[in-house]
Amino acid sequence: MRPIPRAADETAAGLRRAVRQRETPLIFRGLTESWPARQTWSPQHLRETHGQREVTALMGLPTDGVLYPKDQKNYERTLGFAEFIDAMLDEERDGPCYLAYQRAAELVDPSDCDFTSLLGSTAQQDTDTRVWIGSSGTRSMLHSDLKDNLFCQIWGTKTVTLLPWRDSRAAYPFPDNLVNSQIDVARPDVARHPLLRDVTFYSTTVGPGDIVFIPRGCWHDIRSHTPSVSVNHWFGAAQSFTEYLALLGRLGPSYWQRTAKDFIEHGLRGRREETRFFFSPPSTGKRLYDALRTGNFSEGNDPSN
Repeated sequence: MRPIPRAADETAAGLRRAVRQRETPLIFRGLTESWPARQTWSPQHLRETHGQREVTALMGLPTDGVLYPKDQKNYERTLGFAEFIDAMLDEERDGPCYLAYQRAAELVDPSDCDFTSLLGSTAQQDTDTRVWIGSSGTRSMLHSDLKDNLFCQIWGTKTVTLLPWRDSRAAYPFPDNLVNSQIDVARPDVARHPLLRDVTFYSTTVGPGDIVFIPRGCWHDIRSHTPSVSVNHWFGAAQSFTEYLALLGRLGPSYWQRTAKDFIEHGLRGRREETRFFFSPPSTGKRLYDALRTGNFSEGNDPSN
């Protein structure tokens, strides 16, 4: 485990250069200090200005394990935003709570985060911006996204842990889902997952004003230490169908068999899939079915759609 490399040039120009090169994840300390969100997105201010809104949040989340014990829908609760803020700040609450994967424009003023000045025209290409507001103890378990990602910490602290796409076999994806890992980075089991002995993870605690550039495909695990407000911005071209197929080919027969099963069950037969990962995309088999039907392997997993 090593620290996430810190950018030598912690400016917008340095960030744009890192995006063009896409060689490695990088952390940029304090790059968003001038954003209005740094002043207006504190929990208290959000409660005062947007507390009357109704939101659907995840409440009473588990504190261990890689999968949800129940379908994600069983944790969803609709409540007032002010009530949610009170719950996230309550140290006596029953389990972590998370208003996660929330489109920024549906809750706050997205112009409070100036991605255009950071990325230039790239910020406008096939983008999606999401807000993540939650208590201490929230966990986005190790997974891979199909687009380049800027993860920005606005309030509170989180730990970001990364594993490069080239080491995807060591992430031990679930047989039914290539982009969700069976690894709990807080409790690694090298006896069960021996490939972990030969790879390097990168992990750093981020605070208000920090940005982590996460290249597409890079596996990431994000956990909060305090009540937290974060925003992320996906942008650019998606990872290709052939890259996923190449990974599937390397993973072996048990993965091929499960993909074929899900292709039939959830593609051809249209049966509903459980959502026991964190905001799970469709299974690999269902995505392959979509690719053959529509030409888009990521039809059900592209946040900008």
